[in-house]
Amino acid sequence: MSDARAMGRFAEMRLLARGWWLMLLRGLAGILFGLVALLLPGIGLALILGFLAAFLAIDGVSSITQAVRGGAGHSRTWLWVDGVASLAAAVAILLLPAVSALLLVVMLGAWSMVVGVIRLVLAFRSGSILMGLLGALAVLVGGWMIASPGLGLLALIWLVAAQAILAGGMFIALGWRLRRVAQDPHGPDATPQRG
Repeated sequence: MSDARAMGRFAEMRLLARGWWLMLLRGLAGILFGLVALLLPGIGLALILGFLAAFLAIDGVSSITQAVRGGAGHSRTWLWVDGVASLAAAVAILLLPAVSALLLVVMLGAWSMVVGVIRLVLAFRSGSILMGLLGALAVLVGGWMIASPGLGLLALIWLVAAQAILAGGMFIALGWRLRRVAQDPHGPDATPQRG
């Protein structure tokens, strides 16, 4: 890998490290949502949809906050797109509560795939394996949901819950990694030295 490319990846990682606590927040929200959806599936579709919309909104606001705080860089644009896609999905769920289970499955599958591709691009740009795993997981789950929408809403809730728990754990791991970068004296606020 060339020095310029390595320096670019380090700069991207430093920008992400400024919002390390947001990654932890996203992870905790994902795990909380996943546990509620798994343990209480009978509380009604409206409550599950409300939790899902809240999770998507937190995910979207976190990405947009990181984009605003991140300064310059290619990751900033992708964080904006990630945040807007998540917020759009949250609004769609809130405005269309009577949508059929089939449409909900397809909509969530499409959201998962879009966000997964965005996270894969971020992973490539920053060199983060954890971000790449988050993206790959989202793409795989989204593709499966679109390919098999007839499995029913309960299966969807369990699938989304499992993805939320797995993604939450990965976000927490990524947040702790970014925290170490942020606390490094050569970390997110350090100016790269040009040679």
